[in-house]
Amino acid sequence: MDFKNDLEALQTAILETEQRIKKLEKHKESVTKELEESRSDSLVETLRRLERNLDDLHYKLEFLISERDSKNKDMT
Repeated sequence: MDFKNDLEALQTAILETEQRIKKLEKHKESVTKELEESRSDSLVETLRRLERNLDDLHYKLEFLISERDSKNKDMT
């Protein structure tokens, strides 16, 4: 089994997930600001979905990091 390719794939997935989290957090800030000005049901729903997606991405990121770290330990 080629652990180097696994580590590279995990690192790529980690970087992509971190970028996605940053993008969603920026969008969440924007929606939160809009929500302060207008109590729109669609904005409330958007914010709820953003928070759920961010939670999922944070969980995914933790998993990817733990997988990477365990593979690093296996190689030593």
